[in-house]
Amino acid sequence: MKKLSICLLPFLYLGCTSRSYTNYLVDTPVRKSEALTESGTPIKPYAQQKATTLMKVRWNDGQVFTEVEIPLIASGERVFVEHGQGVKKGNIPPSRIVPPPPVAADKTLADAYRSKGLKEDSSKPEVSISRTRMLMKDALANGNYALALEYSELVLGRYPAHPEFLRAKGSILLLMGEKEKAIEVYEQAEEIESDKQVKKKLEELRKSK
Repeated sequence: MKKLSICLLPFLYLGCTSRSYTNYLVDTPVRKSEALTESGTPIKPYAQQKATTLMKVRWNDGQVFTEVEIPLIASGERVFVEHGQGVKKGNIPPSRIVPPPPVAADKTLADAYRSKGLKEDSSKPEVSISRTRMLMKDALANGNYALALEYSELVLGRYPAHPEFLRAKGSILLLMGEKEKAIEVYEQAEEIESDKQVKKKLEELRKSK
């Protein structure tokens, strides 16, 4: 019995050595970002454009507002902007408040503003008129005049001739003790759309000067 097992050993050894080595280790599959998924007709690169041509991209989810200018280059590479939590050292810190993104009700309000022939600055971020109005009133109710002024400026950045927010800005400045500036803003609002209360207040302020 021992002799038979010894004779079989060379054959077993040759059988093992004739098999090629196979690596059965499997790496964890890489999760592909949805942004990298091709869909529809691929965008053709701007072959005729110079590298100095820029495309402005905005993102606003009510918590983060980002605005970047991306160069359009002939090779057609993609640029991805990833939003992360917090601000890393060396980055420009975000502003204290973020413009609330427009909701369905804001279309009517924005259309009413434009129908009066009033100027809109499309280079400034979109902002919800209705939500900003509520946030501004809440800030005033809490005595936070500086924050209320910031909210009024958000709307006036996009809609610089909005009479309601000009009146609000004038009133906030008056509460903050900025009488001369308040008169200036009230006068600007009156030129666009007259209001009895504002007109009366202006007369009082001018007499008290």
